[in-house]
Amino acid sequence: MLESFLREGRQDLDPTRELTHGQSITDACLGWETTEKVLENLWDAAVARRG
Repeated sequence: MLESFLREGRQDLDPTRELTHGQSITDACLGWETTEKVLENLWDAAVARRG
């Protein structure tokens, strides 16, 4: 399973600092650019397999 978010990685909940918009607070996630590349590679593999 892959998890994707706008920004790569994860962040801790810290009441002394502001959260980074678009970054997970639970699991480390792929960033948007990496997600696009993974999906493009998956699409290319599916097309090649179908011949």
